[in-house]
Amino acid sequence: MPHPPPFLFDLDGTLADTIGDIAASTNHVRTACGLAPLPLEGVRNCIGRGASTLLRRALPELGYGDEDLRWHDLLKIYVAHHDLQCTETARLYPGVRTYLTALAERGHRMAVVTNKPERFAVVVVRHLGLAELLPVVVGGDTLPQKKPDPAPLFFALRQLGCPLPDSSDGRTAPTHVSGPGTMVGDGEADLHAGRAAGLRTIACLYGYGREPQLRELGADAYWTRFGG
Repeated sequence: MPHPPPFLFDLDGTLADTIGDIAASTNHVRTACGLAPLPLEGVRNCIGRGASTLLRRALPELGYGDEDLRWHDLLKIYVAHHDLQCTETARLYPGVRTYLTALAERGHRMAVVTNKPERFAVVVVRHLGLAELLPVVVGGDTLPQKKPDPAPLFFALRQLGCPLPDSSDGRTAPTHVSGPGTMVGDGEADLHAGRAAGLRTIACLYGYGREPQLRELGADAYWTRFGG
């Protein structure tokens, strides 16, 4: 008997509003560099490709190149601060727990696939009381690849017990689920990764991504609030 199709969820801006904590740690780094803090909207525009890219986007005044080793030192400052900060203001969007519980009761397997570092993603999921509903958490540093590469999505499916068939590139879809599964997220990377993995995609317009860009990319469905 095939399982109901799995659901993969982004975290920041999809399941939870975490902008306050991300901004606090980002501005901690800016302050350490002698720079003024960014407003929430400014930090929001930097989110989407993981902590390293977040800092590169949030600290353009430094003029460092992408391969500059000084980014590693700044990332250490961010990580040390976020270890204490990452759950201070994080909160679920309305309807998340009810919707996920209903999916679980219908037999859908679910996971988080985020570009947030795994150490923080696991803590946030646990803090929000979702660990039992979302037993698999794949972060931006779990694998060498992160979204928009589909590799983290395939990894999550394997962890959920939806193994991929043998293939030369590992990029074919699971065969023992009733349907392709769904990737839900608020960013362009989520839609690209979901499409590359052969999954149905849902774009969350209430999150941190920009609606025009999300609609231009196209998705199978759009949510203006979690679940609809």
